[in-house]
Amino acid sequence: MIWYLLYPFRGTTEPPKLDAKHPLRRAFTRYGYQAARHPVITLLISVAVATILIYPFPFLYTTDFIKSAGNLPHHVWTSAQPYEGARETQPDVVMRSIWVHGDYMKALEPKVLMSALEIQDALLGSTIDFNPKRPDTERLDNLSTELTADVRDSFHAINGLSNSSWFFHSPLQYWSCSRERIGEDNDIITTVNKASHQSTSVNVTLRHSIVFSGKRFEDRRLIAADALVITLLHKLDSPVGRQWQKNAAALADQNSGQWQIFPSDGRSLTDTLYEFRFQPLSPIENFWLMIIYAVTITTFFRKVSNIRALKSRLGLIAAVFTHIIVSVAASFTICAVLKIDLSKLPWQVYLLAPFIIGSQNVLVLITSVITTPSDRSTPYRMGEALGNAGYIALGSFIEKIILVWVMSKTVFLPVEAFCTFCQIANVLDFFFLMTFFTAVLSIDVRRTELSDTLSRVITRSGTNTPDLEPRKTWTDSILRGEAPVSTRIAGTIVMIGFVLIAQWHFTDDENFFPTASRLVRILRSHPEAPRSNFSSILSVDIHQARTPTSWLRMQDHETAQEVINVVKPHAPAYIARVYEPLIFVLDGANRTKDSSGVRQFLPAAYDFVHHHLKSFIAVVLFLVAAVCLLMNYLLWNELSESDPEERPDDEPLLSIKTLSQGHVLDIVLLEASNNGIIATVGLDRFIRIWDVRKRVYGYIVGDQYSGINNPFPVLAMAIDNDSNWLALLSAKDEVMLWNIPERRWGPIMQVDIKSRTPAGFFFGSDETEFIDPVTIVRHNGIMTEVHPEANETREMRICKSPLVCVRPHFEKRPNLDTPPRIITSSRRGCIHVASQLAEGWVSEGLEIPEPDDDREVKSILPLPALSSFLAVRDHTVDLIDIFTNKVTHSFSTSPMKVDSLRCFHSTRRRPQCGSVGLASLAIAYTCAETGNCILQSYLPQRDGDTICFRDPYTPGSKTCCLWRETVEHRYVVENPGKWEVLQVGYVAGVRKRERSKPVNGTSTPPVRGVRRRGLISKPDLGKKDRQDDIWEAWSISARGDRASIPLFSDAEKEDCLLVTGLGPMTRFGKRNVAVALGNVVKVVTVGNDRLDDTASDDDAAFVGMAPSRKKKTNVSHRKKAV
Repeated sequence: MIWYLLYPFRGTTEPPKLDAKHPLRRAFTRYGYQAARHPVITLLISVAVATILIYPFPFLYTTDFIKSAGNLPHHVWTSAQPYEGARETQPDVVMRSIWVHGDYMKALEPKVLMSALEIQDALLGSTIDFNPKRPDTERLDNLSTELTADVRDSFHAINGLSNSSWFFHSPLQYWSCSRERIGEDNDIITTVNKASHQSTSVNVTLRHSIVFSGKRFEDRRLIAADALVITLLHKLDSPVGRQWQKNAAALADQNSGQWQIFPSDGRSLTDTLYEFRFQPLSPIENFWLMIIYAVTITTFFRKVSNIRALKSRLGLIAAVFTHIIVSVAASFTICAVLKIDLSKLPWQVYLLAPFIIGSQNVLVLITSVITTPSDRSTPYRMGEALGNAGYIALGSFIEKIILVWVMSKTVFLPVEAFCTFCQIANVLDFFFLMTFFTAVLSIDVRRTELSDTLSRVITRSGTNTPDLEPRKTWTDSILRGEAPVSTRIAGTIVMIGFVLIAQWHFTDDENFFPTASRLVRILRSHPEAPRSNFSSILSVDIHQARTPTSWLRMQDHETAQEVINVVKPHAPAYIARVYEPLIFVLDGANRTKDSSGVRQFLPAAYDFVHHHLKSFIAVVLFLVAAVCLLMNYLLWNELSESDPEERPDDEPLLSIKTLSQGHVLDIVLLEASNNGIIATVGLDRFIRIWDVRKRVYGYIVGDQYSGINNPFPVLAMAIDNDSNWLALLSAKDEVMLWNIPERRWGPIMQVDIKSRTPAGFFFGSDETEFIDPVTIVRHNGIMTEVHPEANETREMRICKSPLVCVRPHFEKRPNLDTPPRIITSSRRGCIHVASQLAEGWVSEGLEIPEPDDDREVKSILPLPALSSFLAVRDHTVDLIDIFTNKVTHSFSTSPMKVDSLRCFHSTRRRPQCGSVGLASLAIAYTCAETGNCILQSYLPQRDGDTICFRDPYTPGSKTCCLWRETVEHRYVVENPGKWEVLQVGYVAGVRKRERSKPVNGTSTPPVRGVRRRGLISKPDLGKKDRQDDIWEAWSISARGDRASIPLFSDAEKEDCLLVTGLGPMTRFGKRNVAVALGNVVKVVTVGNDRLDDTASDDDAAFVGMAPSRKKKTNVSHRKKAV
């Protein structure tokens, strides 16, 4: 609302947009990021707080108003407050009372009760066994000066209401006003608690709240009171009232020494008009409340239905209602503990304002999440959303707190209690928004994703023109929140409206201007002049546990209803002239305050702690543990820890690590494992091991005490899946194994490779052996399997034709024993699959349909997670099932460079039809004509559907999308350099930045040679921009989001070798690419640099491009080195 008030100065009603580096926005961004990374922890915090605040609710509230618990609101307006009308208003009844005090908080002692009975009889006459009921024929007129008991009783209200009627209530009626019964009572506390339901002759219940003041409760029982309260209510012309006044003055004049009287003359000179109200909701009020609730709920559901990118609407709607109900219930609990009486207003008003405020905040947060790119990680999206919406919600929260606080200073006490409730509800709503709803929303985003379908809908309907769209009505604009006066201020307006309506309800004759004048006086620090002269009557401080004013205001609505039925039947309220009470303090009473007085918090709260603390702690711990187990069970394989962008939004997507000072000359071979172990071979004849995960500086492979010669030159190398062994293929026809953790040589075996680089060199898989076998596939089609433990080699021929591509296909499927395979393509274009069966390796040639214009298969790309592989031709790619050898789909591409195709896809699904399913798939390759990197991604037509691998002629489910029905998106990266695809759905590469055009006709001389030392040492060239050495890392996501970062910092440029081309490149982990530049290794990381040591070599965990986050596949256990 503040932005609308500032419109004349700002020219807009939109909240300001803070810079991404603003401390407030940055704090919300980081919180949203961390909350989404750890949604279970965030949810458990909210569950714990909610349980702590809601569990005591039934123990703190009761419908029995004689108890020490709080009062729940009902469907009535109730109040006991000074009358705000004209001073000359004729009251309906007069209320006089006396308070009898003994020692502090010891009013229930027999001597105090005896003294109170003596005072009561002195004021009213004898009241023993009081029964004023008289037959109609016995009605007496007030003819004598001194009232007899019979004359007095004849005017009692039980005998008919007249202008002389009267009645009273007193705690002594528990003993029938009998001195003997009081003296014989050995357990006064029990009598007081048992008789609390007792009624007077006019059906007014003798509740503890009206016959005692300064009560102390324990275990839902009254155990002490500070004062006995005897109250007389009489009509204006009642002789009993005149007799009370006369006898009170006489008691003061006698000065018997038994007690002290305040005021000392026994006359209550000051009085105040009080209004006691008990008014049920009228039919018109019920009607308008029903209309308001209907409009509010309809608007909420309309707004939710308009969020087209929201899948789990019912789940989030349930979360919204849970969030609001928990906030309201927790607010009631806090109000009960703080003894804030909420029973003065109807219960309906306590739900609407929190509902509107809470739903407004969650809709803003949902909308903010939807506007973030759907291909980004969940932590990034939640951080970005809270960064955009969090500070606005905080500003709205502070605005409402201040506004309600100001209004609470200008309204009556019942409305002030409602204002306090709104403030507490606002605080809790903001807390649960930041914890409970943020966690639920992040889980929903992670599981079913708030996908960005709006842009795709616009793309598909791009032929529509704006003229064809129907014109929106003003009603639609209001419901959609697009009208000039946005519903962003609905919560504030409704809250203010309810405060004003409640205020005006208690002042039937007051309009807006008296309320406004009260507010002006508050703002000007001019306190409002009191409407009455009801001030403190005590000239001596007697330390009353409760003041008369607070005693009056705490009267519950049932007492008000009972008194109204007597004084003014069928009326919603009555006005009473309340005189200051006469205070009687027994002579010699010790009125020093002690710890036995009225407690600060609700007595039921102390009882709850005393009797239910252990069960309360047990329930909280049980619920937290149960929710923790439930969430871990439901989300154990969905709370992915491999999001590519687990970082705050102000940190770059790409990060660079440098592995330097390991080689003197250029690096020519590079291999890495998913655990972050990197092996490099340089022209300086050194072989180095680097541990990126542990940030360990590289060491040189070699053992001077072993007598083993340097294996250089090295033709190929490989690291096993467990990062225990490094296999080196030496040009000396040797396979040499190096133990990486123990830094020692392992077995060395001779192989006949004729000092030629093989077509394939990699570790195989054999669960029965400690060291996995090493597989060597030569270009002539012969495969050699080296078993280091058995010191034997096995050979077989895979293909008779020269091979051009060799790829291992190691499929890991739960509950399915799939043999290791090797897929090859030859120079003649044939494809062979070698499988390791029980009897040994078996090679089988595949017959695949060949397009007329693109017959030759040039390379192979296995997809183990899909039980398929890609057969790559010149400008087509066939997706082939590894079991049936049938072509599932053919992709059309631009002409591709040989062996440049890469692929990544979402996690494998199982559609209802039982086939293989995907949410998305992408292929990337280097165009042979332009040298550009081309990325082609494929998505289902309908959001949420699954790309199905089944035969198109067999029936499928409604959510299946055939390959021919998918939507293709194509992105081009110019000057890509070298690149690789990552399992997190990105293509990452390194390239030399294009040289800028010369300025003012000058140019930089070309660099000759492979490398040269930096020219920074030469003064004449030190200031020139060495554009030929500017390398950068780049990335592109499956949705086309691009990023780049310089590969070298300014400090590194001074010491590094300058190169004209890139060295070997390999990917490792799920988000890392390692590339050699001269004698330096650069590690490019997309997103967070944490390495997952359970990542596999296959592409089973590819995520990041699908509209929704998918489940991670299980990774089988690996062998450990011993």
